[in-house]
Amino acid sequence: MKNMKKIILFIFILLIAQADAADFNFNKKDFYRSLSSRLSKDRNNYIYLSDEEFANFRAVTSTGIKAGKLYRSSSPVKAWGNRNKIADSAAREAGVRTFINLADEYKNLKSYKDFSETYYSAQKIICLNLNLKFESKKFQAGIARAVNFMANNPAPYLIHCDLGKDRCGIVCAVIESLMGASSDEIVKDYMISFYNYFGIKPGSAEYEFVADNEIRPFLASIFGVKTIENINLPAAATQYLLKIGVESKDIEALKINLGTY
Repeated sequence: MKNMKKIILFIFILLIAQADAADFNFNKKDFYRSLSSRLSKDRNNYIYLSDEEFANFRAVTSTGIKAGKLYRSSSPVKAWGNRNKIADSAAREAGVRTFINLADEYKNLKSYKDFSETYYSAQKIICLNLNLKFESKKFQAGIARAVNFMANNPAPYLIHCDLGKDRCGIVCAVIESLMGASSDEIVKDYMISFYNYFGIKPGSAEYEFVADNEIRPFLASIFGVKTIENINLPAAATQYLLKIGVESKDIEALKINLGTY
């Protein structure tokens, strides 16, 4: 009898787990639409985050990248919930000298309120105005220009778009790959943005869904491989950068500028 009860309980738990998975799969077409309702400019909705996390500001310190050399964040100049002021202040504190702006054109910058008073405005800046089509010629040309700019300007660097999530996430992933990060490190860094904006926690079904539908296939696609797992990521990143027009000397200069050696 006791064994029968255990079997029934096990089946019940299994059915619940299957139902939860089915519900998630059934609703995943609306998943990204639902995220918009969780994205807020109100600091009070993110009381569990530090100010820097609220601004999606963080150091990139995966394998091969020396601490204090590379940062990423939401825009330090485009106002949205005062995240820009936090990101600009954090960049000042970190001593960032070179900014890679993936979202704007140069003419946009002076239109931002109090731009001339920001720390950002007095540093070296490249504006690339990239789209979200990661395999497009425009995006490839933008990455090539970003690498060239970083190779020929001093660290620390800060890479950003508007939220510092998608375009920024892909560019950082390429650089992390080049420098020797593992696929797990790359996924982890990319997914921090989804916690900072949407509260998506590691190990959750949402977390795995985003990782499996964004960073893993996106990076695999631009590198021309089936999966980023168990491949030579530095070699893949190097071949990709060469293919899109980055010169070998600039690749090596970037590695020196960021490297731990």
